[in-house]
Amino acid sequence: MNNQLTSKRIFESLKQAGILVSAPDFVPEKEFADLQFDSRKVVSDETLFVIKGAFKKNFLTENLLNKVAAIVTTKRLDLDIPQWLVSDSQIALASLSAAFFGHPEKELTILGITGTKGKTSATYMVHAMLDQLTNHRTAMFSTIDTVLGQGIEFKSQLTTPESYDLFANMRKALDNGNRYLVMEVSSQSYLKNRVFGIHFRVGAFLNISPDHIGINEHPTFEDYLAHKKMLAENSDVFVSNIDDDHGQEFIDHARSFRAKTISVSQKQPAEVTFHIEQANLDQSRFTVSEKNRTDTFALDIPGDFNIYNATIAIAMIREIDLEPVQAKKALEKLQIPGRMVKIKTRSHGLIIVDYAHNGQSITILLKFLRSQHKQGRIILVLGSPGDKGEDRRAQFGKVISEFADLVYLTTDDPGTEDPHKINNQIRAAITNPKVILHEELNRVKAIQTAIEMARQDDLLVLAAKGEDAFQKTNHIDLPYLGDKKVALQFLAEIEKI
Repeated sequence: MNNQLTSKRIFESLKQAGILVSAPDFVPEKEFADLQFDSRKVVSDETLFVIKGAFKKNFLTENLLNKVAAIVTTKRLDLDIPQWLVSDSQIALASLSAAFFGHPEKELTILGITGTKGKTSATYMVHAMLDQLTNHRTAMFSTIDTVLGQGIEFKSQLTTPESYDLFANMRKALDNGNRYLVMEVSSQSYLKNRVFGIHFRVGAFLNISPDHIGINEHPTFEDYLAHKKMLAENSDVFVSNIDDDHGQEFIDHARSFRAKTISVSQKQPAEVTFHIEQANLDQSRFTVSEKNRTDTFALDIPGDFNIYNATIAIAMIREIDLEPVQAKKALEKLQIPGRMVKIKTRSHGLIIVDYAHNGQSITILLKFLRSQHKQGRIILVLGSPGDKGEDRRAQFGKVISEFADLVYLTTDDPGTEDPHKINNQIRAAITNPKVILHEELNRVKAIQTAIEMARQDDLLVLAAKGEDAFQKTNHIDLPYLGDKKVALQFLAEIEKI
């Protein structure tokens, strides 16, 4: 890989992206030793620095400017330093990052998954099977973990990384011997052009419901939907769940961009269909039919909604000419951190830890659990994030009214908002007077209290945080154990398990 940028390569990348406004007067062979967008990470002399977002001029200290050889910016700065002027700094960063890291996206077979819920689960399912089928040559970028091969694995910061980190990790994955990559593709990644220039061998749509709509996210559902559809525009093959109200719309959109399309359904005729043989808290068994063949698969992850995810994962793998049946054991053994994790207790019921974090996912989760749990109460520990997804709060109130018996409202990444006011918005939408409500803003204490209150025949749901390692509060990431660890540590104290 040649990770040095020349003036010529910069010019060509920005021009090809359609964002170049003007260029400094450099000789074509002028070389830049590094590319950065974070001023804290500039260490090499002759760095090309991309200014994006709410970057402030006072970040450009004398020490920084001594290392920066040129700047990429949307607004010319009053500085005696060469400047590439562009119309979009996010696209500039993506285009230059791809070039700087030797265009790893062109060497990997990339599979991308989008949807309001289930992206992480489906991504893990594809990775489990594909990694086995490719002799461990498959990388993964998910909300939870980034897996780059040869033992390199770490917790992710974003569902879809910033473009610089995305291309850097692709290069590391390639250098570690990977030839395949499965990744979550969020609507924000298209809104912020993090995946600009990436073409997917196979893309997939799971579902969509109103979410990520607010002042810091998408202004409307229509905008959210449009950015989800962009994966269909950039895929050779597109797999879609047509049981979702917008599933056929995604198929039609993909076809308009000349993609091959694969429809998936449980309820209607489709290229790939599935039939649920068993779906309870112990195991899921199902058959997948395509053309003239039917195969049986199993999951140790509860919920019929996870069978949708698994069927789409199976369909995606078949579209790259590999056989998922040969990796059915990997799918059956798969456990996904923070997703439908079961904790059995001696005297405090069954605890379910799940990342369900919006109205639709909480509804589907609690509806399934209620169908499986006829005896005892459903106890719920839940909060809602600040500074985004404000519509979730009313959705949570509606779900609580329908399915919960006892609820502990707590804190979940409040950001700059007051978590008590967030909980009041949830409380205002609860219409069932039989629901018993408590508020405990300390999430650890809320979980501990809920466990103490749970009886043997109760089912306790710890929702939304999963294994998140931080509580995002006032622009600070405060360390957090994760719901599973909090529950297990407390149970170790009170039940000696």
